[in-house]
Amino acid sequence: MMNRLFTLTLVLLTASSAFAFQDDSNVLWSDSVVQTESDGPSILIIPMQGQMHTDIHNSVLAPLADRIKEAKPDYILIEMLSRDWRNEFHKLMGWGDREEFSGYDKDDIMEIAKLFHVELKDIEQVIWVQDASGASSILALSWPTIYMSNDGYLHATMGVSRQFDYINAADTYGKIREAALAHTKALALYGNRSPELLRAFADPEVSLSGTWKGKKVEWEESLLGDFVIDAGEGMPHLTATTSTEVGISVGNVQTRNDVLLAMGIREYHLVGEDITSEITAHSEKWRKDFVKAADAWLDAEQYGRWAAGGDAARYMRKQIGELQRLLKMMEKSPAVAMRMGRKYRIQANQLEKMIEQLEEMLDNLRNGGGGGGRPGGGPM
Repeated sequence: MMNRLFTLTLVLLTASSAFAFQDDSNVLWSDSVVQTESDGPSILIIPMQGQMHTDIHNSVLAPLADRIKEAKPDYILIEMLSRDWRNEFHKLMGWGDREEFSGYDKDDIMEIAKLFHVELKDIEQVIWVQDASGASSILALSWPTIYMSNDGYLHATMGVSRQFDYINAADTYGKIREAALAHTKALALYGNRSPELLRAFADPEVSLSGTWKGKKVEWEESLLGDFVIDAGEGMPHLTATTSTEVGISVGNVQTRNDVLLAMGIREYHLVGEDITSEITAHSEKWRKDFVKAADAWLDAEQYGRWAAGGDAARYMRKQIGELQRLLKMMEKSPAVAMRMGRKYRIQANQLEKMIEQLEEMLDNLRNGGGGGGRPGGGPM
């Protein structure tokens, strides 16, 4: 009897020591995952980091499709960290840089989704959501297999409802509302998810509840399910733990190795590292280009103010030159165009009209006619 007690005590002490050691030294099970030069499955990393529709944009990702195929990855791992705000309280308080808020471009979201779920559909894909809010949450839900960081969220968005919530006429409201939300059904199909789930993340007027049927949750736009996610007075804001509990996410992770281990991978090698680097470099480049674009706009404003009297023609030429330079940058970079629109309320088509009007005014000055004035609300 004493031997049995001693053996049991020893086992318990050994187990206790093992767990204590793991806690104290931060040893993770995923430490057993090893990156190699060529052994194991090939993994291609697609970073989706930063602001939707600028840092993350179809114009950056689509041209890489052929190179992704040529890299022949066994898996594409999308790593998403794209949030407008850290949590609902931050949003209510209006904290954060509003220029970094994503807005909502459903066409851009759909083009990105089509790229991965149609053109690259033959390659297995997993998304690791480190954190997401707004448009990025909607996009993330188009992947069937989601892993989430322990402290990550899937925050819903009011961005879609702004396309119809101002309409008073009931018949018009209903048509525009359904048209604005139609793309969420396609995203749900890509993600093998319920359309009701995706709609709840984009439509503040619907409620959402779920009922477990075997290993899957059946979602419905009602409060009649076994558990309620959205009572209809707000919108879903799901923690990583809740997302896993209701079957949206496969599980919670801390590191890339955690994701790979959960996929059954213990050794791997990276491919397409030039593709990964190019996507990352895009964010740095467009932000530098935006500084140049903003300078061009401000310089054009200054030249417009100086374009008077005997110096009118001289400064109008400079003004036109700066506006033409700005137009080229906006046409070349959707990210620059979006940020210019958000900060300075200027669009490419407006620039074209302003340049045309200024050129007409300059011709009048050359031909002895009058000049001056503010063309099309442009910078003067």
